Amino acid sequence: MTSPIRFGGLASGIDTDTIIKQLMQVERAPVDKLEQKKQTTEWKRDAYREINRSLMTLRNSAVDLTFSRNFQAKTASSSDTSRVEVTSSPSSGNAALEIRSVENLATSASHIVQLRDKNNNLVTRETLAKDLNLDINTKVQALTGSPTEVTLGTKLNDNGKLFLNDVEVATTDYTYDSVTGKVTFNTPIAEGAELKYESGYKIEYVNKKDGIPLQLTVGHDAKFSDIITQLSSKDTNFSAFFNEASGELALTHRNTGSESTIAFTGAASTFFNASVASDIKGEDAIFNVNGIQLMRSSNTATIDNMTITLKSEFKAVDNPAPVTLSVATDTQKIFDNIKGFVDKYNETIDLMNKKVREDKFRSFVPLTQAQRDELSDDEIKKWEEKAMSGMLRGDTIVRSAMDTMRSKWSSTSSSTNDDTMKQLFQIGLATGADFTNGGKIVLNEEKLKAAIEKDPEQVYQLFTNAENGLLPQIRDAATNSRSSITRIAGADGAGAPTYSMGREMAQIDTRIQRLNDLLVNKENAYYRRFTAMETAMNQANSQAASLQQFLGGGM
Repeated sequence: MTSPIRFGGLASGIDTDTIIKQLMQVERAPVDKLEQKKQTTEWKRDAYREINRSLMTLRNSAVDLTFSRNFQAKTASSSDTSRVEVTSSPSSGNAALEIRSVENLATSASHIVQLRDKNNNLVTRETLAKDLNLDINTKVQALTGSPTEVTLGTKLNDNGKLFLNDVEVATTDYTYDSVTGKVTFNTPIAEGAELKYESGYKIEYVNKKDGIPLQLTVGHDAKFSDIITQLSSKDTNFSAFFNEASGELALTHRNTGSESTIAFTGAASTFFNASVASDIKGEDAIFNVNGIQLMRSSNTATIDNMTITLKSEFKAVDNPAPVTLSVATDTQKIFDNIKGFVDKYNETIDLMNKKVREDKFRSFVPLTQAQRDELSDDEIKKWEEKAMSGMLRGDTIVRSAMDTMRSKWSSTSSSTNDDTMKQLFQIGLATGADFTNGGKIVLNEEKLKAAIEKDPEQVYQLFTNAENGLLPQIRDAATNSRSSITRIAGADGAGAPTYSMGREMAQIDTRIQRLNDLLVNKENAYYRRFTAMETAMNQANSQAASLQQFLGGGM
């Protein structure tokens, strides 16, 4: 609302604006207190939400650590990675293998052929399919009624044949429009007839030992480049490379092993010089593990949950040293996973501990707008640091959350025959003797690593057991604490009506608005009174001037 322009004191000489401002400062005191109360509530809400965000991160960290991979990390090594590589998985046991020989590496079926067209010219990418020695493809089209005109679904080959119910139709009995694909018969077709016609070309191939022939087709106007694309599709399992300069096509099977085959049937077997009988196939890997000879279709194999990759051939008769593969518990990685969670827990406890112990400076209250106008930015910042301090000092909700989570560490236990690993403090995780740290966890690195080395499964159970494991308890405790805080302070971005502090601030806003309306009326009343005084004084001054003029005029 724009304030009206007023000119006061013209008759009386009194600075009415200053007087009214001073009067209104006194009147505004209740509004200033409400605004200060609202600001304090907002600061307290933000302090709660900061804790809530930390609790959410802690909860997520507890959930992430629950996965078994974090406690079953393995490290694998090979004595000679140039010959054999190895990787492990969480399910790998602590084991060792000897690869004593690699008699043969797995290979893919491969074939190179120089291609020529019907005229014995070298094939190029632009060579048309109709100029190649390929089988003609036949299309079938169902007809309804007794039509004299039929539009073919695809183009009819040059000099291609038409069949009705498997009987060839003489070229004198119909006309064909190659532009529209329309066939016009001299006489109507018998009702229910089946139309077959020669359209495009087909290539039958076999990509697996003893496999059923599969088929790819190309259209009447297709070029050899289209056939290359079809041959290289994922469905064929072939990879095709064409050297146009020499007319040579190199076909390679995407899979290794003796099951991978490159073969064609029909006219394609001659065109590609690769029939089923030509036996173009890959080879299996043959290697010796701990004295046992194994065969695999791939150079990568899984043995005892270890993934080994054969890199080069070597034979025992040549007396090379065997390649030793070993898998062991990755103690450092498991330790780092646990430490990361402990650090997050300690950060959360440290934050809550700081909030409930933070000094409260009661003489520092939120600044009013008038006070802010009189201070520099640096002075405002320093003042508000004091005013915002201690918003949650001694807060029962935060203290309860701390106490609950602290108790989970001591209540965690696991059933085991090993009395030295039943509780967390026994494996190097304890709240410590210093009660001033608010229950932060002290981690004994040497002790925890020794426990992981000794029995990683037992460490896993202490953390994840559904009934007494630490992580489910911390997860639930953090969730419950967040719910309590959210009811009071709301989640980030929550609407005011959804939490108690939001409703309180909305009520304060309503009261502030009502009081501001009253202040506007009060200020207008003050101005009316001073205006009335100015009017009266102006009249008195006018009368005095008239009297003076009258008296002076009679002399």
